Amino acid sequence: MMAKKPANSALTIPILPQFETRARRPLFDGLWPGIDGSMWLWRSVPMGSVPDARTEEGAVAVGHGLANAYEALAAFAGSGAHRSQVKSTYRDTHALLLNVPTTFKANPKSPIADELNREYGDRPTIQRVLLFGVRLKATTGNGTLKSAVDSVWETLRYGGSPLSDYEKDHRDMAMVFSRAGFSVPSLQELHLADSWWNYGLAKGVPVLLHDEHIHFFHSAAEARAAVDINRLDCRDWPEAIGEHAISFAAVESFDLDFTPATDTKARWVIPLLENGARVISIRAKVEPSKVTRNELRGQQRRYRADLSELQAQGKMDRAELEERETQLTSIERAYANGGPATLMDTSVIVGFSGVIDDIDKFSPPGAELSPMLNRQGTAWHETMANSAVRANPLQHDLPQTTISYSALPTLTRIGDADGAMIGMTEDDRQPAYLSPVAAADEDTLPFLYVLAATRAGKTMLLQNIAHQFNRLLHPQVIIDFKKNSDLSDMVRYSGGQTISLDDMVSADGPLDPVRIFPDRADAIAKATSMIHRVNPYHDSRVDAYANDISFAISWGIENGAKATGQALIMAAKAGLIEQKIIDPIFKHAQVYPMFRATFGIEPHTQALNLADGLTLVRSGATQVELPPMGMDPADLPRAEPAVRNSLNVIRMLVWGSLASLSSRRGVLHFDESWMLEKASPSDLDEVGRLCGQWGVFPIFYNQRPSGPLKIGLKGYISRFLIGHIKDEEEASAALQLANIDNPRALERITAERYHGDGGGLNWDSLQHLPDGNGGVARGSVFYYADLRNRLATVEHRPSDEFLRLGDQSPEGISRRQREKEETLLALR
Repeated sequence: MMAKKPANSALTIPILPQFETRARRPLFDGLWPGIDGSMWLWRSVPMGSVPDARTEEGAVAVGHGLANAYEALAAFAGSGAHRSQVKSTYRDTHALLLNVPTTFKANPKSPIADELNREYGDRPTIQRVLLFGVRLKATTGNGTLKSAVDSVWETLRYGGSPLSDYEKDHRDMAMVFSRAGFSVPSLQELHLADSWWNYGLAKGVPVLLHDEHIHFFHSAAEARAAVDINRLDCRDWPEAIGEHAISFAAVESFDLDFTPATDTKARWVIPLLENGARVISIRAKVEPSKVTRNELRGQQRRYRADLSELQAQGKMDRAELEERETQLTSIERAYANGGPATLMDTSVIVGFSGVIDDIDKFSPPGAELSPMLNRQGTAWHETMANSAVRANPLQHDLPQTTISYSALPTLTRIGDADGAMIGMTEDDRQPAYLSPVAAADEDTLPFLYVLAATRAGKTMLLQNIAHQFNRLLHPQVIIDFKKNSDLSDMVRYSGGQTISLDDMVSADGPLDPVRIFPDRADAIAKATSMIHRVNPYHDSRVDAYANDISFAISWGIENGAKATGQALIMAAKAGLIEQKIIDPIFKHAQVYPMFRATFGIEPHTQALNLADGLTLVRSGATQVELPPMGMDPADLPRAEPAVRNSLNVIRMLVWGSLASLSSRRGVLHFDESWMLEKASPSDLDEVGRLCGQWGVFPIFYNQRPSGPLKIGLKGYISRFLIGHIKDEEEASAALQLANIDNPRALERITAERYHGDGGGLNWDSLQHLPDGNGGVARGSVFYYADLRNRLATVEHRPSDEFLRLGDQSPEGISRRQREKEETLLALR
């Protein structure tokens, strides 16, 4: 913006036009001309999570694409051993990281887009993209005299080289980028590069330069208002003026020495992003390592001669000389076998959000920032795509690894393309989805395990996932036999139904395996194993009778039996099994109604038939007796009959649910899945093998990860959500189960909600954090390991209404019960 001039002052009119961009309209395939007649080829760099990678190797691998691109570009330098001979042939490159804040907007193709936008539409998120450009070199024509003449004529007539002159270099550079894994950027990404300073909106925006920052105004009227108040000092402006500021800084120096890429110090970009960096612009020319090696040797000879002279003059002691010699030797060794390509004349400019007076406080470990005083405008223009403006005198010669493994391509994206929204990634606020069909569609391992301690947000997560899946029209069953748990309010809110175990134990075998399994062999095997596990004989006779029972059930089914008890009665009447064998089974069914739910006698009773929507199965008044959590499975046959019956009904309920959901792309949620692990580890193995065929997505919620680890379920689990687990051994088991080798993850999983002295909230903890006013400062956090082998922390924070509805704390359940009673009283 121009300041108001006194009437007698001369009006300053620029000789050249002023631009809010240094680029013309993009062409195709990432080709983008500059206003200076240059032609650049741009690509989008693949990004991945660096802070929360599963392994250190995975974190380093995020930078391989950049490293490969720089190394390949170095090979295009001209032939020659010395820098002075070939520097003019080095490639001009521009790595441009854009980090633009916005708000969440659901994919409009999602069937629940409207609901997600209502729930999360005010949540902040980030548009982050890393673009990489190289300036193309033109060749005059295609080699024929006519094309050369035509090319020169077009240049003289229109200015700049014709597009055809870039064809060969375009192909070469496109191949380099393809091999590095880069992709063609979308028009939206290129537009963001040309308007990031205005949140990706119009590139033309009123601006006002100050010594240490730039103001971008929302309108010309607001810019005029600010100038009228005080053009030179923005501290006088009222908050009502619509504007935002960017403060530009340059990296003055690097202090990384030979820091390995696995060291957090080498990832100097991450602290910049954490401190509000909106753009990081890195311009450099790429030099082959062999040229750098020759230059180093020449410099080292001169340097050693200078050191010797200084020592002879007594200006350097022996210890200092030895230190310098060691540094030189280290550099020689680094390049002895090749070494990385060198980035010459490297300019690193960072634009931070806001007015920052002491920008050096944002200097990351391993680098020092310097404010670009009186160069804010030119700094802004240097960051622009295709710009010929160079504002930064603080340039460096660096190994390409300093940039490639700086975490420049870091972005914590996680989850599936669509489905239920789990929440936002902690670091970069990217939406994380869970699809109920992704594992089946990709023909991969079927299980999802949610591992977290009691009161760590596991049941709330279950309810939110189930609610969204229901809106997505996937049939579901929730099995929840946990004491003092009541998910019925959420199920009712979502339009589902609740049935209790009471309904099943009073019926004639709705969970009978003969009714559940359409395949005859499966029905016989499961019915026989059911009787064997329940063991109505209470001794070893069950082993001796196993073959007779199996044969009798098989014969009964072949002759029209529709239930296990009916098959045994028919076989006994035909003289195929002794009455003394089946009498204890029927007596057991008479004494224990829970067994009766799995043992049918009448031919006309229907198997468990679930609604198309969401069904919650609760224990109700029926007492589910479970073995102690630490009980050895080998001791289960000697457990109390009530325990054996409870485990049996759980087992058959799982199979009944899976059979009912089969071929319907349904979802089974099993809370406290350690019950099933105790009841029948072999059944879980079978579920793992059959779920893919049946098209069912099982989600198991467990507070003891050592259980599935010990029984060998690792080979069936493709996705994990791991929350707070206080017990370090169990937390280690969770990480081992998920193949996560990340010490930071173990620290966070076991961290408590408050610091040890009780003085304040511990934001490293995965537990939800209260705000002190009855609200939530931050939701529960889960490590999400997805189908693509990615890992990230995700904050799960539903709306306040849903939190109240699904609160499973004793206080929350009591509160909802009081509200129901008050509502009933008001209606009377």
